[in-house]
Amino acid sequence: MEKIPTIKDIARRLKINPSTVSRALKGHPSIGLVTTMRVNKIAEELNYHPNQNAIFLKQGKTFTVGVLLPDIADPFYCSILSKMERYSHKKNYNVIFGQSFKNPDQERQILENMTNLRVDGILIALCKPKVPSKQLDQLKRYNIPVVILDNRNIVSDQPHQFIERLFSILEFQQLPDIKA
Repeated sequence: MEKIPTIKDIARRLKINPSTVSRALKGHPSIGLVTTMRVNKIAEELNYHPNQNAIFLKQGKTFTVGVLLPDIADPFYCSILSKMERYSHKKNYNVIFGQSFKNPDQERQILENMTNLRVDGILIALCKPKVPSKQLDQLKRYNIPVVILDNRNIVSDQPHQFIERLFSILEFQQLPDIKA
């Protein structure tokens, strides 16, 4: 089984520094045309693609949102997941999904996993009327926005509003800080 090629593999093959390869791949003006062409040729031969995890780490974003639902066997929740997938795709986000099966302990575990996976935001339909405040406080501390679907009062066309709210918050977070 072949391993996925990295910048280091390209650098080894060309006997140059990995930082030179990185700059050449980005078209940095400090790298000569011949070197850039050699790097791009080897990158193509190796079928190199940038490591998205490394890019996300540098950007401080994963472009991933979490969706936590009680049970997608329920057509209503299945519909929410489908709408979230479509909307996320349009915004170039991935979706991590978990279902609690109406178990509060499983709900807490899924939220913890999503936090550890560094999701950028979470949409939750709770199995109980209230999220444990300790967990919400932790998500707030980590600057992970949470939009909670209130299962008791929601009507069929409203999930879209909750999804849009989550992405509005994510877009707002990407705005540069304005200094007065």
